[in-house]
Amino acid sequence: MVYRLKKALYGLKQEQAETQLIVSLYIDDLLVTGGDQNILADFKAKIKDMFEMSDLGQMTYFLGMEVQLTHSGIFLGQKTFAAKILRKFFMENCKPTSTPMAVGMKPSSQGDHEQVSEPAYRSLVGCLLYLTATRPDIMFAVSLLSRFMHCCNEEHFRAVKRVLRYIKGTLSYGLQFSRSEDLKLIGYTDSDWAGLKDDMKSTSGYAFTLGSAMFCWSLKKQNVVPQSTAEAEYMVLLEQLTKPFG
Repeated sequence: MVYRLKKALYGLKQEQAETQLIVSLYIDDLLVTGGDQNILADFKAKIKDMFEMSDLGQMTYFLGMEVQLTHSGIFLGQKTFAAKILRKFFMENCKPTSTPMAVGMKPSSQGDHEQVSEPAYRSLVGCLLYLTATRPDIMFAVSLLSRFMHCCNEEHFRAVKRVLRYIKGTLSYGLQFSRSEDLKLIGYTDSDWAGLKDDMKSTSGYAFTLGSAMFCWSLKKQNVVPQSTAEAEYMVLLEQLTKPFG
């Protein structure tokens, strides 16, 4: 049985009830949370009467993400998945590096570099893209290198392996959400200038924090070529003001 949404309604007023029930569904995985244990228990009892399912208790692992609940807050990480990537590409014994990308590197599809296996490159970059769900620190490098899926060469593959070397030394990194009395929304935006040799376009980036941790981040190539560093930064700021969290 499925529900078909014929029309989305936005801007509806939220209920003012003190307790809420939040249900998140991904294929056959279901997450349920709320502020009232009785409501949670009632929901789980009713849903189990309708469908065959198992209650796994408090969430510790979901879609490759590890969840640690402590007195200080909630930690989200992907250490197990990151270690699996290293093993898959025979980099578990590599020497760690302190940064995911070399300073000043501007990868290009041009040059005399030897071509490499596209399936292997795509598989590796795809794994790293999934890892960015809890690792915004590798977002720029992975986003940049993902633009060469169709024309990958030795230079790109060395750069991707450098990201793996960085991950080797930062396996325990993730997102820590702690209780905060001040839920102040803070946003950061920045841009490089002509970071791509092929088309001289710049890359825009932003990150937002609410309270104790970052909850939203993104990187994308700008649509037009800016004439200066100031214009590139104004473009990313304008884009974020007109399309927040896009």
